[in-house]
Amino acid sequence: MPNKLSALLIDHDGTLVNSEPAQFEIWQNILAEYQIDYTFEDFIPRIGIPGNITAEYLVALYNLPIAPDKLALIKEQQTDLYLQNKAFPLMPGILEIIHWAKEQGLKLAVVSGAERASVLRSLQHHNLSELIDCVVAGGDTDKNKPDPMPYLTALQHLDLTAEQAVALEDSAGGIQSAVDAGLCCLAIKHTFTSVAKLQQASEIFESHADILARLKLS
Repeated sequence: MPNKLSALLIDHDGTLVNSEPAQFEIWQNILAEYQIDYTFEDFIPRIGIPGNITAEYLVALYNLPIAPDKLALIKEQQTDLYLQNKAFPLMPGILEIIHWAKEQGLKLAVVSGAERASVLRSLQHHNLSELIDCVVAGGDTDKNKPDPMPYLTALQHLDLTAEQAVALEDSAGGIQSAVDAGLCCLAIKHTFTSVAKLQQASEIFESHADILARLKLS
């Protein structure tokens, strides 16, 4: 943990919001059009991976008769349609972390591989837009997670070094991105995620409440 914490950099899917069940359902419905029986177990390794990269993977895996960029566009459109009617719910305990951070004068960023529209919709729906200092989303950088570029870009926007910030993540790809950017990374473990996939994190927690308790000790 940094000696003097100045910012929290928060992942979107699975860390800020509980979007994974909806994201899985969207992919499942898309692949059903190609007679693919896509299960949640199939989806788990793709958690934290940007949609365009997942599209490339799925096209190759199932030999789909569609270009990866077109499949990614369909996924983006279906996500937009979903978000027109509802927003992803916040993860339990994340609001307390955000409010504590602002009380401490910390800067906040959301760093995600998700589409920018999806991230902004979450922030707007949950009245968090004014509390977030920076958003780096899918398409904002030349490289996505697990590359460190998204986190390095957020640090640049915040005018901070990695030694001044902590990343909150829930996936192997996101953790790798944060760690390779030089960040201390606190990981939240979901019931569907094995601890082995989170081992690169600085520390692993069972809940956001546990993360907040750890942050208060810093």
